[in-house]
Amino acid sequence: MANDWNIPPWLEKKVKDRDKYCVYCNILLKEYPHTKGNPRDKATFEHIDNNEKNISEENIAMCCSSCNSSKGPQKLQDWLKSESPTFKKKKITEETIAPIIKKYLGR
Repeated sequence: MANDWNIPPWLEKKVKDRDKYCVYCNILLKEYPHTKGNPRDKATFEHIDNNEKNISEENIAMCCSSCNSSKGPQKLQDWLKSESPTFKKKKITEETIAPIIKKYLGR
């Protein structure tokens, strides 16, 4: 996966090792290094707070391209409260979100 977000290699490795499943819907993530388009299980970097300058272990996570696209530029709290079809389709709940997301929400 190309790192277009200036994430240092040590942090990229740490996040990839931690997040094998989408931090929102818990689908197993796959890397598609040379594919065009966005398969729904494609691993993508996620800035939890949407601040691209906040490059920290607490703000960088891996999620599927489907959840990343659905969340877009919305604040996490707003997205989780929305009536997004993604939630119904993927059954995203408090139980499916990863500990890193629960930690962020608990701040």
